[in-house]
Amino acid sequence: MKFGHKLTLALLGVLAIVLSLSTVWTQERQFDRALEDIRQTAQEEWQRESMAFQSGLRTDAQTPLSVRAWSYLGGLARQGSSGLLAVYDESGRSLASTMPATLAQSELTQNVPGSEALESHVATGTDGTRYLISSGLIVCPEQCLTFVSAQSLGSLFADRALRLRDAVLGQTLALAIAAVLALLLCRRMVRPLEQLNTASREIAAGAYDRRTTLPGSDEIAGLSRSFDEMAAAVEDKVNALQTHLQEREDFIAAFTHELKTPMTSMLGYADLLRGTEVPPATRQKAADFIYHESKRLEALSGRLMELMRLNDSEPPALEPVRLDTVFRQLTRALPAGKPPLELPACKLTVLAQPELLCDLLYNLVQNARHATPPDGKITLEVSEQNEAVTLTLRDTGCGIPAEDLPRITEPFYMVDKSRARQQGGSGMGLALCERIALLHDTRLSFESVPGTGTAATFTLHKAKEAKNETA
Repeated sequence: MKFGHKLTLALLGVLAIVLSLSTVWTQERQFDRALEDIRQTAQEEWQRESMAFQSGLRTDAQTPLSVRAWSYLGGLARQGSSGLLAVYDESGRSLASTMPATLAQSELTQNVPGSEALESHVATGTDGTRYLISSGLIVCPEQCLTFVSAQSLGSLFADRALRLRDAVLGQTLALAIAAVLALLLCRRMVRPLEQLNTASREIAAGAYDRRTTLPGSDEIAGLSRSFDEMAAAVEDKVNALQTHLQEREDFIAAFTHELKTPMTSMLGYADLLRGTEVPPATRQKAADFIYHESKRLEALSGRLMELMRLNDSEPPALEPVRLDTVFRQLTRALPAGKPPLELPACKLTVLAQPELLCDLLYNLVQNARHATPPDGKITLEVSEQNEAVTLTLRDTGCGIPAEDLPRITEPFYMVDKSRARQQGGSGMGLALCERIALLHDTRLSFESVPGTGTAATFTLHKAKEAKNETA
């Protein structure tokens, strides 16, 4: 059974119980009030009848008491009175009675008081008719008599049954209308939950961009917003995992390719050297190739290990570092070659890890040298703005096509693979640079025009406690 149907049945059950209890209570209160009114009227009538009966008995004291009692009741009947009366002596013997035969004497005298007080109770005849019995003692000259009057309650109970039937019919109609309204209301209330359920199933099936976006300010709307936030977090996590998996697959494929190509050539030359009749020139060429490719693989493995170390490491503790100190360290580390690197005279202090910052600049310069002819130019520029220091390395090399710019920091990605391998490149330098930049809470950005040159830029935070001066 659906939740909406359960909710509808629960509401109808509660409504039915409340209506039933209120109907019964209301009907009983009305019945009790009506019965009390009849009781008061009957007691007043009993007082009048008993006093008239006492007066009638005193008129003829010589006649037997039973005869006088029957004479009085007969006179009432002749006068057209419809009252139901009965008189009993002290022993309980009936002296006179106009009561119907369906009422037993025990019903008439069961609550007779021991004094002149008046008592009333409801008695039921053998035919099912209910009567209000009023009984009490009256004092006569001969003895005390029990005077009993009865009043039929048939119309009262019939009216009670009629009102109860009408109430049940009205209650049934009200429940029917309430059922329709409750069903519509529950459907409206449950519809957002159904949307949440549908969205959760679709997300579980892979539709991670599914959202509910339910309007409103109630709890269900709040649940919808929390659900959408959770779905967005799941989508971001899944996309990150998919991106990581794709990068891993690309990395493995590129790494396998980078190993396979030189290893195949090295095995071929090694097999050639195993031959007994190899010309000296060929032997020297094979040995040079094997040595060159071995050194390249050594450099590749070193860079790969460095990248893995940086990927697994926590962000380093940054410390105030003067840029002129880093520049001097960079100059000592760079091998001799052309074009030379032009450095600015700068005494700014930034927050960085000295060795990693030097490695970042070293790899950028080496990458620029590979792309720039000997008569070209490589320049490092430093600019300061508020609390940021921007470093830009410019070269006048061959440049990078626009379609390759977004991927140049991927491991093993090389724009010109043949030229990069001839120069000992492995496609790992800029990947290392990007990771070092991320550890310094910054990113590399590149601008390049093919045939004109490339500019690589990143920004560092200036050390607040240092007094920076630009020479």
